[in-house]
Amino acid sequence: MDVLTALDNVLDVYVIGMIFAGAVIGIVFGSIPGLNTPVAIALMLPFTYQMPIHASIGMIMGIYMGGISGGLISAILLRIPGTSAAIATVLDGYPMARKGQAAEALALGTFVSFVGGILSALALLGLAPLLSRFALNFGPWEYLGVSLFALSLVCTLMSGRMIKGFITVFIGLIAASVGTSPIDGRPRLTLGMPAMLSGFDLVVVIIGIYAFSEIFGLPDRMRENPQTSDFVKKWFYFPKRENIFGQIGNMIRSAVLGIIVGILPGIGATVAGMLAYGQAKRFSKYPEKFGTGIPDGLVASETANNAVTGGALIPALVLSVPGDPSTAIIIGALLIQGIQCGPLLVVQEGVLFQTIVLCVFIANIAMYLVQAGTIRWTARIVTIPKEILMPLIVVFCCLGAFTVNNRMFDLHALLFFAVLGYLLQENDYPLMPIILAYVLGPLIEQYYRRTLMYYDSFSEALFQYSFGSVFFVLSFALPVASILLNHPAVRRKLGLRQLMDPSQ
Repeated sequence: MDVLTALDNVLDVYVIGMIFAGAVIGIVFGSIPGLNTPVAIALMLPFTYQMPIHASIGMIMGIYMGGISGGLISAILLRIPGTSAAIATVLDGYPMARKGQAAEALALGTFVSFVGGILSALALLGLAPLLSRFALNFGPWEYLGVSLFALSLVCTLMSGRMIKGFITVFIGLIAASVGTSPIDGRPRLTLGMPAMLSGFDLVVVIIGIYAFSEIFGLPDRMRENPQTSDFVKKWFYFPKRENIFGQIGNMIRSAVLGIIVGILPGIGATVAGMLAYGQAKRFSKYPEKFGTGIPDGLVASETANNAVTGGALIPALVLSVPGDPSTAIIIGALLIQGIQCGPLLVVQEGVLFQTIVLCVFIANIAMYLVQAGTIRWTARIVTIPKEILMPLIVVFCCLGAFTVNNRMFDLHALLFFAVLGYLLQENDYPLMPIILAYVLGPLIEQYYRRTLMYYDSFSEALFQYSFGSVFFVLSFALPVASILLNHPAVRRKLGLRQLMDPSQ
Protein backbone atom coordinates (compact mmCIF):
# COMPACT_ATOMS: atom_id res chain seq x y z
CA MET A 1 0.00 0.00 0.00
CA ASP A 2 2.86 2.36 0.83
CA VAL A 3 4.35 1.70 -2.61
CA LEU A 4 1.08 2.59 -4.36
CA THR A 5 0.82 5.81 -2.37
CA ALA A 6 4.43 6.67 -3.20
CA LEU A 7 3.77 5.99 -6.88
CA ASP A 8 0.75 8.25 -6.74
CA ASN A 9 2.95 10.98 -5.20
CA VAL A 10 5.64 10.73 -7.86
CA LEU A 11 3.67 9.90 -11.02
CA ASP A 12 2.28 13.41 -11.22
CA VAL A 13 2.84 15.62 -14.25
CA TYR A 14 4.21 18.47 -12.14
CA VAL A 15 6.56 16.23 -10.14
CA ILE A 16 7.84 14.47 -13.27
CA GLY A 17 8.35 17.85 -14.90
CA MET A 18 10.42 19.06 -11.94
CA ILE A 19 12.54 15.90 -12.05
CA PHE A 20 13.32 16.46 -15.74
CA ALA A 21 13.95 20.16 -15.13
CA GLY A 22 16.34 19.25 -12.33
CA ALA A 23 18.15 16.77 -14.56
CA VAL A 24 18.64 19.44 -17.23
CA ILE A 25 19.96 21.93 -14.66
CA GLY A 26 22.29 19.32 -13.18
CA ILE A 27 23.70 18.33 -16.57
CA VAL A 28 24.35 21.97 -17.49
CA PHE A 29 26.09 22.72 -14.19
CA GLY A 30 28.00 19.46 -14.28
CA SER A 31 29.29 20.00 -17.81
CA ILE A 32 30.68 23.51 -17.18
CA PRO A 33 34.16 23.42 -15.61
CA GLY A 34 34.23 25.42 -12.40
CA LEU A 35 30.66 24.59 -11.45
CA ASN A 36 29.51 21.40 -9.77
CA THR A 37 26.56 19.52 -8.33
CA PRO A 38 26.57 21.03 -4.80
CA VAL A 39 26.51 24.52 -6.34
CA ALA A 40 23.60 23.60 -8.61
CA ILE A 41 21.56 22.24 -5.69
CA ALA A 42 22.45 25.20 -3.47
CA LEU A 43 21.51 27.77 -6.11
CA MET A 44 18.20 26.10 -6.88
CA LEU A 45 17.34 25.51 -3.23
CA PRO A 46 15.59 28.87 -2.68
CA PHE A 47 13.28 28.12 -5.62
CA THR A 48 12.16 24.85 -4.00
CA TYR A 49 10.96 26.50 -0.77
CA GLN A 50 7.50 27.24 -2.13
CA MET A 51 7.15 24.00 -4.11
CA PRO A 52 5.03 21.08 -2.94
CA ILE A 53 7.21 18.67 -1.00
CA HIS A 54 7.24 15.89 -3.63
CA ALA A 55 8.09 18.28 -6.48
CA SER A 56 10.87 19.76 -4.37
CA ILE A 57 12.36 16.33 -3.69
CA GLY A 58 12.06 15.43 -7.37
CA MET A 59 13.89 18.53 -8.57
CA ILE A 60 16.70 18.10 -6.05
CA MET A 61 17.22 14.45 -6.99
CA GLY A 62 17.13 15.36 -10.68
CA ILE A 63 19.90 17.93 -10.13
CA TYR A 64 21.91 15.44 -8.09
CA MET A 65 21.81 12.68 -10.72
CA GLY A 66 22.25 15.01 -13.68
CA GLY A 67 25.12 16.92 -12.10
CA ILE A 68 27.25 13.87 -11.38
CA SER A 69 26.81 12.54 -14.92
CA GLY A 70 27.13 15.90 -16.68
CA GLY A 71 30.81 16.16 -15.78
CA LEU A 72 31.69 13.58 -18.44
CA ILE A 73 30.84 16.01 -21.29
CA SER A 74 33.74 18.42 -20.80
CA ALA A 75 35.97 15.59 -19.53
CA ILE A 76 35.62 13.74 -22.83
CA LEU A 77 35.57 16.73 -25.18
CA LEU A 78 37.98 19.18 -23.53
CA ARG A 79 40.12 17.05 -21.20
CA ILE A 80 38.72 19.25 -18.40
CA PRO A 81 36.46 17.40 -15.94
CA GLY A 82 33.24 19.34 -15.47
CA THR A 83 33.18 17.99 -11.90
CA SER A 84 35.88 16.36 -9.81
CA ALA A 85 33.91 13.10 -10.09
CA ALA A 86 34.92 12.90 -13.76
CA ILE A 87 38.68 13.14 -13.21
CA ALA A 88 39.27 9.47 -14.07
CA THR A 89 36.91 9.82 -17.07
CA VAL A 90 39.46 12.07 -18.75
CA LEU A 91 42.11 9.34 -18.88
CA ASP A 92 40.35 7.29 -21.59
CA GLY A 93 37.39 9.47 -22.55
CA TYR A 94 39.47 12.26 -24.07
CA PRO A 95 41.72 9.90 -26.09
CA MET A 96 38.55 8.28 -27.49
CA ALA A 97 37.37 11.71 -28.62
CA ARG A 98 40.76 12.44 -30.19
CA LYS A 99 40.41 9.22 -32.19
CA GLY A 100 37.10 10.42 -33.64
CA GLN A 101 34.92 8.49 -31.17
CA ALA A 102 33.52 11.47 -29.25
CA ALA A 103 29.88 10.55 -29.88
CA GLU A 104 30.46 6.92 -28.87
CA ALA A 105 32.36 7.99 -25.74
CA LEU A 106 29.55 10.33 -24.69
CA ALA A 107 26.87 7.74 -25.46
CA LEU A 108 28.73 5.00 -23.57
CA GLY A 109 29.51 7.26 -20.62
CA THR A 110 25.88 8.34 -20.37
CA PHE A 111 24.62 4.76 -20.53
CA VAL A 112 26.92 3.40 -17.82
CA SER A 113 26.12 6.46 -15.67
CA PHE A 114 22.50 5.37 -15.90
CA VAL A 115 23.41 1.78 -14.99
CA GLY A 116 25.45 2.90 -11.98
CA GLY A 117 22.68 5.20 -10.80
CA ILE A 118 19.97 2.53 -11.08
CA LEU A 119 22.06 -0.08 -9.24
CA SER A 120 22.78 2.42 -6.47
CA ALA A 121 19.07 3.24 -6.20
CA LEU A 122 18.40 -0.48 -5.69
CA ALA A 123 21.06 -0.51 -2.96
CA LEU A 124 19.36 2.48 -1.32
CA LEU A 125 16.02 0.68 -1.42
CA GLY A 126 17.44 -2.53 0.07
CA LEU A 127 20.09 -1.35 2.55
CA ALA A 128 18.50 1.77 4.07
CA PRO A 129 15.70 -0.14 5.87
CA LEU A 130 18.20 -2.65 7.27
CA LEU A 131 20.52 0.09 8.54
CA SER A 132 17.56 2.02 9.96
CA ARG A 133 16.41 -0.90 12.12
CA PHE A 134 19.97 -1.29 13.34
CA ALA A 135 20.33 2.46 14.02
CA LEU A 136 17.12 2.57 16.07
CA ASN A 137 19.15 1.06 18.93
CA PHE A 138 21.65 3.94 18.78
CA GLY A 139 21.81 6.44 21.62
CA PRO A 140 23.66 9.77 21.80
CA TRP A 141 26.98 8.02 22.50
CA GLU A 142 26.67 5.88 19.34
CA TYR A 143 25.75 8.88 17.20
CA LEU A 144 28.67 10.83 18.65
CA GLY A 145 31.02 8.00 17.75
CA VAL A 146 29.65 7.72 14.20
CA SER A 147 29.98 11.49 13.65
CA LEU A 148 33.58 11.59 14.92
CA PHE A 149 34.41 8.51 12.84
CA ALA A 150 33.04 10.21 9.71
CA LEU A 151 35.29 13.25 10.24
CA SER A 152 38.31 11.07 10.97
CA LEU A 153 37.70 8.81 7.97
CA VAL A 154 37.38 11.63 5.44
CA CYS A 155 40.71 13.10 6.60
CA THR A 156 42.52 9.77 6.79
CA LEU A 157 41.66 9.00 3.16
CA MET A 158 42.97 12.33 1.90
CA SER A 159 45.98 10.67 0.25
CA GLY A 160 48.95 12.52 1.74
CA ARG A 161 46.90 15.50 2.92
CA MET A 162 45.62 14.08 6.20
CA ILE A 163 47.02 16.92 8.36
CA LYS A 164 45.53 19.50 5.99
CA GLY A 165 42.26 17.60 6.14
CA PHE A 166 42.15 17.87 9.93
CA ILE A 167 42.96 21.58 9.69
CA THR A 168 39.99 22.15 7.39
CA VAL A 169 37.81 20.06 9.72
CA PHE A 170 38.80 22.43 12.52
CA ILE A 171 37.88 25.41 10.30
CA GLY A 172 34.47 23.86 9.60
CA LEU A 173 33.83 23.22 13.29
CA ILE A 174 34.77 26.82 14.16
CA ALA A 175 32.40 28.13 11.46
CA ALA A 176 29.62 25.88 12.78
CA SER A 177 30.13 27.26 16.30
CA VAL A 178 29.44 30.87 15.28
CA GLY A 179 26.11 32.14 16.58
CA THR A 180 23.99 31.42 19.62
CA SER A 181 24.77 28.41 21.79
CA PRO A 182 21.95 25.85 21.57
CA ILE A 183 22.50 24.95 25.24
CA ASP A 184 22.51 28.23 27.16
CA GLY A 185 21.67 30.76 24.42
CA ARG A 186 24.90 32.72 24.84
CA PRO A 187 26.57 34.30 21.78
CA ARG A 188 29.71 32.58 20.51
CA LEU A 189 32.40 33.98 18.18
CA THR A 190 30.06 36.75 16.97
CA LEU A 191 32.68 39.53 17.28
CA GLY A 192 29.96 41.72 18.72
CA MET A 193 27.99 41.69 15.46
CA PRO A 194 24.22 41.10 15.89
CA ALA A 195 23.96 39.67 12.37
CA MET A 196 26.23 36.78 13.38
CA LEU A 197 23.96 35.64 16.20
CA SER A 198 22.13 33.34 13.78
CA GLY A 199 25.40 31.92 12.38
CA PHE A 200 26.21 31.14 8.75
CA ASP A 201 23.67 29.47 6.49
CA LEU A 202 24.74 26.15 4.94
CA VAL A 203 23.75 27.30 1.44
CA VAL A 204 25.95 30.39 1.78
CA VAL A 205 28.90 28.28 2.96
CA ILE A 206 28.50 25.80 0.08
CA ILE A 207 28.21 28.49 -2.61
CA GLY A 208 31.13 30.46 -1.22
CA ILE A 209 33.48 27.51 -0.76
CA TYR A 210 32.65 25.61 -3.94
CA ALA A 211 31.42 28.12 -6.53
CA PHE A 212 32.38 31.69 -5.77
CA SER A 213 35.95 30.72 -4.88
CA GLU A 214 36.43 29.33 -8.42
CA ILE A 215 35.88 32.80 -9.88
CA PHE A 216 39.10 34.13 -8.30
CA GLY A 217 41.12 31.55 -10.23
CA LEU A 218 39.53 32.18 -13.63
CA PRO A 219 41.23 35.37 -14.93
CA ASP A 220 44.20 33.37 -16.21
CA ARG A 221 41.83 31.10 -18.14
CA MET A 222 39.46 33.73 -19.51
CA ARG A 223 41.05 33.76 -22.96
CA GLU A 224 40.71 30.02 -23.45
CA ASN A 225 38.41 29.33 -26.39
CA PRO A 226 37.76 25.59 -26.49
CA GLN A 227 36.40 23.91 -29.58
CA THR A 228 34.31 20.78 -29.56
CA SER A 229 33.42 18.11 -32.07
CA ASP A 230 30.65 17.95 -34.63
CA PHE A 231 28.10 15.17 -34.22
CA VAL A 232 25.83 13.28 -36.56
CA LYS A 233 22.35 14.78 -36.32
CA LYS A 234 20.12 12.21 -34.68
CA TRP A 235 17.62 12.25 -31.85
CA PHE A 236 19.14 9.64 -29.57
CA TYR A 237 22.67 8.35 -29.08
CA PHE A 238 23.02 4.72 -27.98
CA PRO A 239 26.42 3.00 -27.51
CA LYS A 240 27.56 0.05 -29.56
CA ARG A 241 26.33 -3.32 -28.35
CA GLU A 242 29.84 -4.75 -28.07
CA ASN A 243 30.79 -1.90 -25.74
CA ILE A 244 27.83 -2.79 -23.51
CA PHE A 245 27.90 -6.58 -23.39
CA GLY A 246 31.69 -6.68 -23.23
CA GLN A 247 31.71 -4.49 -20.13
CA ILE A 248 29.05 -6.13 -17.94
CA GLY A 249 31.56 -7.46 -15.40
CA ASN A 250 33.36 -4.12 -15.31
CA MET A 251 30.06 -2.28 -14.75
CA ILE A 252 28.95 -4.54 -11.88
CA ARG A 253 32.32 -4.41 -10.14
CA SER A 254 32.57 -0.63 -10.50
CA ALA A 255 28.97 -0.12 -9.34
CA VAL A 256 29.52 -2.19 -6.20
CA LEU A 257 32.71 -0.26 -5.46
CA GLY A 258 30.92 3.05 -6.02
CA ILE A 259 28.07 2.09 -3.69
CA ILE A 260 30.50 1.07 -0.94
CA VAL A 261 32.49 4.31 -1.30
CA GLY A 262 29.24 6.27 -1.29
CA ILE A 263 28.17 4.75 2.02
CA LEU A 264 31.46 5.80 3.64
CA PRO A 265 30.83 9.38 4.86
CA GLY A 266 32.64 12.18 3.13
CA ILE A 267 34.58 10.15 0.54
CA GLY A 268 32.65 11.02 -2.61
CA ALA A 269 32.49 10.24 -6.31
CA THR A 270 36.02 11.42 -7.11
CA VAL A 271 37.62 8.67 -5.05
CA ALA A 272 35.12 6.11 -6.37
CA GLY A 273 35.96 6.91 -9.98
CA MET A 274 39.70 6.69 -9.41
CA LEU A 275 39.47 3.45 -7.42
CA ALA A 276 37.21 1.83 -10.02
CA TYR A 277 39.59 2.88 -12.78
CA GLY A 278 42.51 1.34 -10.90
CA GLN A 279 40.61 -1.90 -10.31
CA ALA A 280 39.53 -2.12 -13.95
CA LYS A 281 43.16 -1.76 -14.98
CA ARG A 282 44.23 -4.36 -12.45
CA PHE A 283 41.76 -7.00 -13.67
CA SER A 284 42.14 -6.17 -17.36
CA LYS A 285 43.77 -8.55 -19.85
CA TYR A 286 45.42 -5.55 -21.54
CA PRO A 287 46.32 -3.02 -18.79
CA GLU A 288 48.90 -1.38 -21.07
CA LYS A 289 46.07 0.02 -23.22
CA PHE A 290 44.55 2.04 -20.40
CA GLY A 291 45.00 5.74 -21.04
CA THR A 292 45.03 5.28 -24.81
CA GLY A 293 41.28 5.54 -25.33
CA ILE A 294 39.61 2.20 -24.55
CA PRO A 295 36.04 1.85 -23.26
CA ASP A 296 37.08 -0.06 -20.12
CA GLY A 297 38.47 2.95 -18.28
CA LEU A 298 35.55 5.18 -19.24
CA VAL A 299 33.02 2.53 -18.14
CA ALA A 300 34.73 1.98 -14.79
CA SER A 301 34.91 5.66 -13.90
CA GLU A 302 31.40 6.68 -14.93
CA THR A 303 29.69 3.62 -13.47
CA ALA A 304 31.40 4.09 -10.11
CA ASN A 305 30.95 7.84 -9.70
CA ASN A 306 27.23 7.61 -10.46
CA ALA A 307 26.81 4.59 -8.20
CA VAL A 308 27.97 6.82 -5.36
CA THR A 309 24.68 8.76 -5.45
CA GLY A 310 22.45 6.07 -3.97
CA GLY A 311 25.20 4.94 -1.62
CA ALA A 312 25.74 8.46 -0.27
CA LEU A 313 22.02 8.87 0.36
CA ILE A 314 22.01 5.85 2.70
CA PRO A 315 23.95 7.46 5.62
CA ALA A 316 22.34 10.82 4.80
CA LEU A 317 18.76 9.57 5.13
CA VAL A 318 19.35 6.98 7.86
CA LEU A 319 21.97 8.63 10.10
CA SER A 320 21.77 12.27 8.98
CA VAL A 321 25.48 11.99 8.11
CA PRO A 322 26.17 13.35 4.61
CA GLY A 323 28.01 11.03 2.26
CA ASP A 324 29.24 13.96 0.11
CA PRO A 325 28.72 17.76 -0.23
CA SER A 326 25.58 17.26 -2.32
CA THR A 327 23.86 15.13 0.30
CA ALA A 328 24.84 17.71 2.93
CA ILE A 329 22.67 20.24 1.11
CA ILE A 330 19.96 17.64 0.50
CA ILE A 331 19.73 17.06 4.26
CA GLY A 332 19.23 20.80 4.73
CA ALA A 333 16.69 20.96 1.91
CA LEU A 334 14.64 18.13 3.44
CA LEU A 335 14.81 19.79 6.85
CA ILE A 336 13.40 22.99 5.37
CA GLN A 337 10.49 20.93 4.05
CA GLY A 338 9.92 19.58 7.56
CA ILE A 339 11.61 16.22 6.94
CA GLN A 340 14.01 15.11 9.67
CA CYS A 341 16.57 12.58 8.42
CA GLY A 342 17.24 9.62 10.68
CA PRO A 343 16.20 5.99 11.17
CA LEU A 344 12.61 7.00 11.95
CA LEU A 345 12.31 8.48 8.43
CA VAL A 346 12.70 5.01 6.92
CA VAL A 347 10.88 3.01 9.59
CA GLN A 348 7.91 5.23 10.45
CA GLU A 349 7.65 7.38 7.31
CA GLY A 350 7.63 4.54 4.81
CA VAL A 351 5.61 6.39 2.17
CA LEU A 352 7.92 9.39 2.25
CA PHE A 353 11.04 7.24 2.09
CA GLN A 354 9.72 5.26 -0.86
CA THR A 355 8.73 8.52 -2.54
CA ILE A 356 12.35 9.68 -2.25
CA VAL A 357 13.62 6.36 -3.63
CA LEU A 358 11.20 6.53 -6.57
CA CYS A 359 12.39 10.07 -7.28
CA VAL A 360 15.95 8.71 -7.39
CA PHE A 361 14.93 6.02 -9.89
CA ILE A 362 13.04 8.44 -12.13
CA ALA A 363 15.81 11.04 -11.85
CA ASN A 364 18.30 8.51 -13.25
CA ILE A 365 15.92 7.74 -16.12
CA ALA A 366 15.43 11.45 -16.76
CA MET A 367 19.18 12.03 -16.70
CA TYR A 368 19.74 9.32 -19.30
CA LEU A 369 16.93 10.40 -21.62
CA VAL A 370 17.93 14.07 -21.50
CA GLN A 371 21.64 13.51 -21.87
CA ALA A 372 21.51 10.79 -24.52
CA GLY A 373 18.88 12.71 -26.45
CA THR A 374 20.70 16.04 -26.46
CA ILE A 375 24.36 15.11 -26.82
CA ARG A 376 24.93 17.23 -29.95
CA TRP A 377 23.54 20.29 -28.16
CA THR A 378 24.75 19.84 -24.58
CA ALA A 379 28.26 19.20 -25.91
CA ARG A 380 28.35 22.86 -27.00
CA ILE A 381 27.69 24.17 -23.49
CA VAL A 382 31.40 23.89 -22.79
CA THR A 383 32.19 26.41 -25.55
CA ILE A 384 30.26 29.29 -23.94
CA PRO A 385 32.75 32.20 -23.64
CA LYS A 386 33.84 32.66 -20.04
CA GLU A 387 33.47 36.43 -20.25
CA ILE A 388 29.73 35.77 -20.66
CA LEU A 389 29.47 32.79 -18.34
CA MET A 390 31.36 34.11 -15.31
CA PRO A 391 29.27 37.29 -14.74
CA LEU A 392 26.14 35.12 -14.88
CA ILE A 393 27.63 32.76 -12.29
CA VAL A 394 28.44 35.70 -10.02
CA VAL A 395 24.86 36.96 -10.28
CA PHE A 396 23.36 33.54 -9.57
CA CYS A 397 25.71 32.94 -6.63
CA CYS A 398 24.78 36.27 -5.05
CA LEU A 399 21.10 35.73 -5.78
CA GLY A 400 21.15 32.24 -4.29
CA ALA A 401 22.93 33.44 -1.15
CA PHE A 402 20.70 36.48 -0.65
CA THR A 403 17.33 34.80 -1.18
CA VAL A 404 17.93 32.24 1.60
CA ASN A 405 17.31 34.78 4.39
CA ASN A 406 16.96 38.07 2.46
CA ARG A 407 19.77 39.81 4.35
CA MET A 408 22.95 41.59 3.23
CA PHE A 409 25.03 39.79 5.84
CA ASP A 410 24.82 36.60 3.79
CA LEU A 411 26.50 38.37 0.85
CA HIS A 412 29.34 39.45 3.13
CA ALA A 413 29.62 35.88 4.42
CA LEU A 414 29.60 34.63 0.82
CA LEU A 415 32.61 36.79 -0.02
CA PHE A 416 34.41 35.67 3.14
CA PHE A 417 33.98 31.97 2.38
CA ALA A 418 34.88 32.54 -1.27
CA VAL A 419 38.23 34.07 -0.29
CA LEU A 420 38.75 31.34 2.29
CA GLY A 421 37.98 28.60 -0.23
CA TYR A 422 40.27 30.13 -2.83
CA LEU A 423 43.20 30.45 -0.40
CA LEU A 424 42.75 26.90 0.84
CA GLN A 425 42.49 25.47 -2.66
CA GLU A 426 45.55 27.37 -3.86
CA ASN A 427 47.52 25.81 -1.01
CA ASP A 428 46.22 22.30 -1.71
CA TYR A 429 43.86 22.06 1.26
CA PRO A 430 40.80 19.80 0.72
CA LEU A 431 37.42 21.55 0.87
CA MET A 432 35.14 18.59 1.52
CA PRO A 433 36.07 18.27 5.25
CA ILE A 434 34.91 21.86 5.85
CA ILE A 435 31.39 21.08 4.64
CA LEU A 436 31.20 17.76 6.50
CA ALA A 437 32.44 19.39 9.72
CA TYR A 438 30.03 22.30 9.30
CA VAL A 439 27.09 19.91 9.00
CA LEU A 440 28.18 17.55 11.78
CA GLY A 441 29.49 20.21 14.19
CA PRO A 442 26.14 21.11 15.82
CA LEU A 443 25.17 17.42 15.94
CA ILE A 444 28.43 16.47 17.65
CA GLU A 445 27.83 19.15 20.29
CA GLN A 446 24.29 17.91 20.95
CA TYR A 447 25.34 14.26 21.11
CA TYR A 448 28.23 15.11 23.46
CA ARG A 449 25.96 17.05 25.83
CA ARG A 450 23.37 14.27 25.83
CA THR A 451 26.07 11.66 26.44
CA LEU A 452 27.21 13.54 29.56
CA MET A 453 23.59 13.73 30.72
CA TYR A 454 23.00 10.01 30.08
CA TYR A 455 26.19 8.75 31.74
CA ASP A 456 27.81 9.83 34.99
CA SER A 457 31.03 10.69 33.17
CA PHE A 458 32.62 10.54 29.74
CA SER A 459 34.93 7.73 30.86
CA GLU A 460 31.91 5.62 31.80
CA ALA A 461 30.58 5.99 28.26
CA LEU A 462 33.97 5.18 26.77
CA PHE A 463 34.76 2.10 28.84
CA GLN A 464 31.64 0.15 28.01
CA TYR A 465 31.07 -2.33 25.23
CA SER A 466 29.03 -0.50 22.62
CA PHE A 467 29.24 0.58 18.99
CA GLY A 468 29.81 4.13 20.20
CA SER A 469 33.03 3.07 21.92
CA VAL A 470 34.14 1.14 18.83
CA PHE A 471 33.59 4.13 16.54
CA PHE A 472 35.25 6.48 19.04
CA VAL A 473 38.38 4.32 19.23
CA LEU A 474 38.47 3.93 15.45
CA SER A 475 38.30 7.72 15.07
CA PHE A 476 41.71 7.98 16.72
CA ALA A 477 43.15 4.65 15.59
CA LEU A 478 42.65 5.29 11.86
CA PRO A 479 44.88 8.41 11.61
CA VAL A 480 47.57 6.77 13.75
CA ALA A 481 47.50 3.61 11.62
CA SER A 482 47.61 5.69 8.44
CA ILE A 483 50.68 7.61 9.63
CA LEU A 484 52.47 4.40 10.59
CA LEU A 485 51.57 2.54 7.39
CA ASN A 486 52.77 5.44 5.25
CA HIS A 487 56.11 5.70 6.99
CA PRO A 488 58.79 4.33 4.59
CA ALA A 489 60.53 2.22 7.27
CA VAL A 490 57.27 0.59 8.36
CA ARG A 491 56.23 -0.09 4.79
CA ARG A 492 59.57 -1.72 4.00
CA LYS A 493 59.34 -3.87 7.10
CA LEU A 494 55.81 -5.00 6.25
CA GLY A 495 56.64 -5.46 2.57
CA LEU A 496 53.99 -2.99 1.47
CA ARG A 497 54.17 -1.04 -1.78
CA GLN A 498 52.86 2.43 -2.39
CA LEU A 499 49.30 2.50 -3.62
CA MET A 500 49.20 2.55 -7.39
CA ASP A 501 48.07 5.82 -8.93
CA PRO A 502 45.23 4.93 -11.30
CA SER A 503 46.58 7.34 -13.87
CA GLN A 504 49.89 5.52 -14.09
